[in-house]
Amino acid sequence: MSRKKIYHVIDVSQKMIKTFPKQGYQQVYFNAVFYRNGKKLNSIDQAEVSNFSALIRSYDKSENPDKVKVEFKDKASGTLIWAKTFEWHEVDEELPRNLSGYAGLGEAEITDMVQRKFSEMERSKEIERMSIELSRLQSLNEELEFQVQDMQNSLEAKKQVEYYSSIIGMALPGLAKFLSNSPIGTAINFLAGTSEDEKTLDSPQTDEGTIQRTTILEMIQGFCSTLSNQELGSLYLLLSEIEKDRSQLQRILQQITQSPQSTNL
Repeated sequence: MSRKKIYHVIDVSQKMIKTFPKQGYQQVYFNAVFYRNGKKLNSIDQAEVSNFSALIRSYDKSENPDKVKVEFKDKASGTLIWAKTFEWHEVDEELPRNLSGYAGLGEAEITDMVQRKFSEMERSKEIERMSIELSRLQSLNEELEFQVQDMQNSLEAKKQVEYYSSIIGMALPGLAKFLSNSPIGTAINFLAGTSEDEKTLDSPQTDEGTIQRTTILEMIQGFCSTLSNQELGSLYLLLSEIEKDRSQLQRILQQITQSPQSTNL
């Protein structure tokens, strides 16, 4: 093989080697198979790309081929990146065009086209990556908004409990004791740092009577929460008198439930 032919093989291949990093391939190896008169000769297998030119020239001298098949593969995945078979009669047809000032695309034009193509591919990949990242951030933002709303609701509920506990615990401490077994009493104990675990462990199984009692206490607690400070104070004084003599509770109930006519009598 003439020097011009083998250098043509090396020149074309080297130009493609320069494009591999732009395609994302950092570690590449090559294979080269040499033929003469249709018969396979010795070959180069999985050689480093950095040794391409030297090995091709060396095997060209020893094998004197009339055809060379070159292929480049990604070292990590084994993916075929580029392959070409050079036959000397085809090379003879290409060389005169190059040497006679063939007016087709030159090296600079081809390199520019390849660069533009890879730039478009990179932009497409970047747009796709940014789209995925945008979706992830939108999802994260929605989750954070939900968490903030949940925290705000919890804070508002805690403020309400603290407000009523301050009225009961500071202004009317006796009423806090009266409501100690109600749900609001549990909230007061929690805010005060006390625990009801022992009471829970010692309490018997809830029966129907206990459920009714709990329901009534919850209704009383709900009613108390709607009272003004003055009304709540009056209720406290009333409960204090009943606590001294619980028989008054029935008399007060009878008086309230009497019909208007019987009251006037």
